[in-house]
Amino acid sequence: MSDGPCLILVGTGGRVPLAEGLTVGRGPDNALRLDDGSVSSHHAVFRCLGGNWMLQDLGSTNGTWVNEERVQERVWLKEGDRLRFGLVMAQVGGLPAPFTAPLRPPPVPARSLPPPVPLPQATPAPGETPSQPLPQPIPPTRRKGSRWGCLLGIALPLLIILAALGVWLLMGRSGNSMAGPLAFRESARKNAPGAFQKALAPSMQSRLGGINEVLWPTADAPVGWAFFFNTSLVAGAPEQKGLKPVLFYHPWADVGLLTLWKGPETMVDLELVPGSALRGEGPPFGSPGWAKEGYGPHGVGYTTAQTIRAFERTFADGTDLRKITAAAPDALRVACGSQMAQVVRSLVTFSQPMNNPVRMAYIRLMAEGATAVGQTRSTPSSSAEALRALPQEAWAAFKPTVMVDAGGKVLVMAHNGSNPDLFLGIVFQREEGALAPERLDLLSFNACYGGLK
Repeated sequence: MSDGPCLILVGTGGRVPLAEGLTVGRGPDNALRLDDGSVSSHHAVFRCLGGNWMLQDLGSTNGTWVNEERVQERVWLKEGDRLRFGLVMAQVGGLPAPFTAPLRPPPVPARSLPPPVPLPQATPAPGETPSQPLPQPIPPTRRKGSRWGCLLGIALPLLIILAALGVWLLMGRSGNSMAGPLAFRESARKNAPGAFQKALAPSMQSRLGGINEVLWPTADAPVGWAFFFNTSLVAGAPEQKGLKPVLFYHPWADVGLLTLWKGPETMVDLELVPGSALRGEGPPFGSPGWAKEGYGPHGVGYTTAQTIRAFERTFADGTDLRKITAAAPDALRVACGSQMAQVVRSLVTFSQPMNNPVRMAYIRLMAEGATAVGQTRSTPSSSAEALRALPQEAWAAFKPTVMVDAGGKVLVMAHNGSNPDLFLGIVFQREEGALAPERLDLLSFNACYGGLK
């Protein structure tokens, strides 16, 4: 192996030393030029933060892959990771060994932050010469090394708490099995069209087409659904007359996919609903429900808990899905589409352009890890204690999910890729043109749900 961090090209055996800002692509201006039709002109870039290396995709056509999982934006690297740029294979060498350390459960905060303003408009990505798309999409497979390595180090008390709360939440009060819907969600994360084709009753396929048109007007439906199911929670209600209601809820957009299951494998009905419709507030247009509760992480957690409780109560007596959606299904879908569009737009704004100040502030914060807690003025002591217990590498598991720019303050929400129940809220304060971290909140959806009960 090389004396330092390097990239080993599988096809040729060549070794390329890793350097901060090393770009990979088909264009002649890249530090590492890959002359292959599956590689974009500017495909990916390597970053070094605090001695740790990350790989960032630059909006490539055929994707950047780490251990056969597509990189949605950026991912931290470890020794032996298998990389793929389009169809060009490589491997990482000379990096430190992966970490294992305990993770402490965060509490529910006592207060929220000031209300938000509307999300910013998207900044268009810079143009590039498109690469040759692959004949067929390459479905990602779940990473087993970095994602599950963190879970192996979680302390036993946390596992017991999350398991108990998770079982109660996923199984519902009836205790009926959620194996089928959970298997569907896992499959839909990788191949949504195939998952729907297998699980959804033929009579409902046209309904799905209408949902796709409203929910993903500017994005490919498989990509949109992958984002939805990767960052959604699941709750089940008691089975009534052989039908089990299951809610797939996206907390960042306050959007739910209501489904009815006949047996463990057949979805016989589905409809989009804003969380507000379940809570009896009426469908807002383009206004995520958590915004009404204050713009801090507490608002996200509390609104999520309210929505799941409302779903369970609504269907506890066998309420038909159509009683919720019959009044104005088109309005419900438009509301959901508008709210999902805000979340997707905020992610585009966050990731483009390369010198986006919020993006750079977030990357610096992740690199500083626990040391950044001491730089904040308003972090609650309970969250500070939990955050300081995180190892440096654990911060890389948090992936940006939504960003709200309120002028003087900017809020970034991130969910944990290793443990989706955890999420991180970061408030940046603008000071003389710079962004300084003002408050950090580490929260658990299950803790918020338990607090609401």
